[in-house]
Amino acid sequence: MRTVPRKLVGAACNYVVFRRAFSQRANGIVPELSVPVLIVGAGPVGLTLSILLAKLGIKCSVVEKKSEFLQHPQAHFINNRTMEIFRKIGSLSTDIERLQPPIDQWRKFIYCTSLTGLLLGEVDHLHPQDLARNHSPTWVAHFSQHRLLSLLQLQAEQLGIHIYKSQEFCLNNLGHINLGYECVSIEQGSENVKARFSRTDTNTKDLLTINCSFLIGADGASSKVRKLLNIQMEGEEALQNLVSIHFFSMDLANHLIRNRPGMLYFVFNTKAIGVFVAHDLRSGEFIVQVPFYPPQQTFEAFTIDACKTIICDLAGTTDIHIDIKAVKQWIMHAQVAESYISRNGRVILAGDAAHRFPPAGGFGMNTGIQDAHNLAWKIGAVLRGVASHNLLRTYESERKPVAKANTALSLENFKAAMSIPSILGLDPSSARFIHEQVNGGIGSLLPHQVQKNIMEGIFALGRMQVGPLVLNSYNPLGSIRLKKLKHMLGEGRSLQLQFPAEDLGFRYHSGALLINEEEMQSYTDEHYVPGRRNEYKPVCAPGARIPHSNIRLLKSDFTKSDEAS
Repeated sequence: MRTVPRKLVGAACNYVVFRRAFSQRANGIVPELSVPVLIVGAGPVGLTLSILLAKLGIKCSVVEKKSEFLQHPQAHFINNRTMEIFRKIGSLSTDIERLQPPIDQWRKFIYCTSLTGLLLGEVDHLHPQDLARNHSPTWVAHFSQHRLLSLLQLQAEQLGIHIYKSQEFCLNNLGHINLGYECVSIEQGSENVKARFSRTDTNTKDLLTINCSFLIGADGASSKVRKLLNIQMEGEEALQNLVSIHFFSMDLANHLIRNRPGMLYFVFNTKAIGVFVAHDLRSGEFIVQVPFYPPQQTFEAFTIDACKTIICDLAGTTDIHIDIKAVKQWIMHAQVAESYISRNGRVILAGDAAHRFPPAGGFGMNTGIQDAHNLAWKIGAVLRGVASHNLLRTYESERKPVAKANTALSLENFKAAMSIPSILGLDPSSARFIHEQVNGGIGSLLPHQVQKNIMEGIFALGRMQVGPLVLNSYNPLGSIRLKKLKHMLGEGRSLQLQFPAEDLGFRYHSGALLINEEEMQSYTDEHYVPGRRNEYKPVCAPGARIPHSNIRLLKSDFTKSDEAS
């Protein structure tokens, strides 16, 4: 008997469903579909959750507003705990280790006046114990989010989770990923959730309704699900406005590979200030982050030509080919949602929808993927009837304190990053003060262009502090600043990349694990220096990650042995 290819079967089913849905719409009926779990958002968190649920035998559909997967590099550092989760997903962790850039190309942070100019200092963030696999069977990794999405899609396909675009009309297929649909309303019942979606690639108001037992909002920092639930964010908002420029330059990459390979490059010179993220020096892929101050400075002013000028100013040369792919703006926050779960416990937030961190330390994506891991087994237990619905309440009691701790840690790390320009005479708080005065003080009465000229003139004057006339060993002021910078970098008081204690040593003090108060008091947590690298110390305590250990399996004849993790 010949086997009919799965794609042909799927196409036939889609045709039948399309004809039925078309007929329903023609008669004014909005089609309704049903699925046990509906995930809104197909980023790393949503895809990881769908894969983990599929491995537990739970059907779900993923709906994504964008019609294409994001290609603009964002998160790129993957910590140990996240790599341990990926180790459970097929070959994902080994694929990441194999495909990431060589470690010697990304282990350092570089501080300089330009990528080709004066080297102010550097920090190596990888210690020998980080590569020894003593505390974890995995390593940390430098692997960009858009590349990770591709690997997650491959893992999903292997589990029978296929990707469809909106015009293919495949939302009815349980267990698939559907692009090009935006959530426009959510109705909560005691036993289910009804969500309505509209297509983002048409101007029509066609709505598709999906019924589910649980809806997961994994739709990012500007989460529509969170807004529809009217859940507020708590913490510090709008810490900084930045422009993110995505570009390729093999000329620049080759120079850095030969002379100063690294992950992050903090550049301070008289023309511009910015941070380069070398997502992959082998392919010459970069992001450069540049602060800007609206409304005097507008995002529209960052044209392709203007961005090329900024890149050349920061690189210290015009003798490089630059291919700019995209320019975006974003706002840095340090916030956690006031609630992770709706009143009836059937709509749940995960990832950036539940917490928005400064990028310092790379906790955003990592915390979100660990949210998904915590949530997956609990949803599976509830839907299989192994546990009551109340188990899902422990998701918030366990994960929200972690998010708050990581928010504080990211904020401390961000402040440490800002201490470097302060030492060099470029105090970021002074720039914020000037901006506030222009916006709210007497400056606000001046014409817009005059405001802009005054503010940029003061900024330009401030940047003279990192000019060659000031920042050199012969100038007493410059010499003192360079010595302070060297001392700070040597003591590890600058921006840190790794936090082993918080990465592997986080602990749930309440939640799914039942423990009496007397037993809890017998365990004490380590006291860590906030914002600094603290080493992980394995502990066997309720709510803590079980320490890693290599196990030697003896064969029955006791003549040979194998090692396993």
